[in-house]
Amino acid sequence: MTEPVCPYCRMPFEESAPPRIFCTACGTPHHEDCYRENGGCTVFGCSRAPADDPKLQVSQSDLRAVNLPAQPYTPAVQSYIPAQRASTPQYPPSIYGGPLGLSQAAAAAPAPVDGLPAPGYQYVPPAIAYGRSQKSRSTYIVLGIFLGALGIHNFYGGYTGRAVGQLCLTVLTLGYLGIISWISAIIEICIVDKDSTGLNFS
Repeated sequence: MTEPVCPYCRMPFEESAPPRIFCTACGTPHHEDCYRENGGCTVFGCSRAPADDPKLQVSQSDLRAVNLPAQPYTPAVQSYIPAQRASTPQYPPSIYGGPLGLSQAAAAAPAPVDGLPAPGYQYVPPAIAYGRSQKSRSTYIVLGIFLGALGIHNFYGGYTGRAVGQLCLTVLTLGYLGIISWISAIIEICIVDKDSTGLNFS
C-alpha cells in the first residue's frame, strides 16, 4: 500500500514534516501549511476549496478615463515589385491558332507604353495578333499584274521559291517564256490570299 501524499505539494507525510490536517468536507489529508497557503482544500469540486479568482471587469468609463497619446495615422505605402521572369516568353509559331484568331501568348502580353514594349515581353502588332498580315492584298494583285513575269508579287508575299523560279524562267529565256510566268502570276493573285507565314492579307 502506497503512503499517502499531500495533494498540494505532492510530498509524503513524515513525522519531521508539518502536521497534517483533514478536510472537514471530503476528509483528504493535507499538510497544514499547504492547506493554509491554498486557502482551503485542494481537491477539485470540494465545498471547502477556495473560490475562483474574481474576474477583472472594465467598464466604458474606466476606458475613457485612461488618456492614451493620439497616434497620427500614416497610410502604408505599397511599392510594386515585379516578379522575376525566368526568361523572355517565346510565342508559338502559330500565333493565330487561339480562340477568335488570337493566341493566348499575344493576349497575355501587356500593351506597349509610349511605343515601347513592356519589359520581358515581345511586342506583337495588332494586325499580326489578330491573324491579319501587314501586307496588302491590293499591292500583291497590282504587282502580280504588272510584274508577275518577274515574280515580284511572290517576293512581296514571301514566297521566295516561286519568285526565284518565275524570275529565272523569264530572265534566262530572255523573256520568251515570260508569258508562262505571267499567266502563273495571274492565277496566283486570284487564289492566294495569305502570305508565306499563313496570315491573311490586309
